[in-house]
Amino acid sequence: MRSSTSSSRSTPTRKSSGRPRPTNNPNTPFTSLFIILSRPRIVVSMCLGFEACRYNGEMVDADWLKELLFKSDVVAVCPEVLAGRRVPRKPINLYKKDNRVHVIQDETGLDVTVALEVSSDEFLSTLGDVDAFILKSRSPSCGLGTTKIRWGDSFYLASGVFAQKAMEAYGEAVFFDEAGLVGEGVDVFLKRV
Repeated sequence: MRSSTSSSRSTPTRKSSGRPRPTNNPNTPFTSLFIILSRPRIVVSMCLGFEACRYNGEMVDADWLKELLFKSDVVAVCPEVLAGRRVPRKPINLYKKDNRVHVIQDETGLDVTVALEVSSDEFLSTLGDVDAFILKSRSPSCGLGTTKIRWGDSFYLASGVFAQKAMEAYGEAVFFDEAGLVGEGVDVFLKRV
């Protein structure tokens, strides 16, 4: 027989992104202190101030990075490098063919879709708790609704391969690109996290 008190006890709650949230459990007196002291865990595109890993061998200046590193725990990633692409490398683009998006290196015709999808899945499956993502806009791997998907003679805007997979895996996390972060600032961003 189950005790009626077992169902009335509350337990600490966690958002699927992993940040601890307030609890009314009397057995956890330090939960509020833990929440105040916890730092958000944020995944950032590596080319945004960490390393010159863009297709052209360059890095994007990110004046906000120092402040972000001071106020959060950051994991940097370049999905294209994880997929085995070198720096510098021939640019890739997204094409809609056969009812699916393909990642093609235009100059050679090489299809790197599977490599990018598999490496993205592997990275995300081992990542653990994450509160937010700051990704490179217009990137075929990291763009958030700003990446061109070519379809015949036209195109439409959607998310890059890694960004799409991250949004599926971490639906409750906050997603920004560097342009949005520059516009709003680190403090406003962290309040959303």
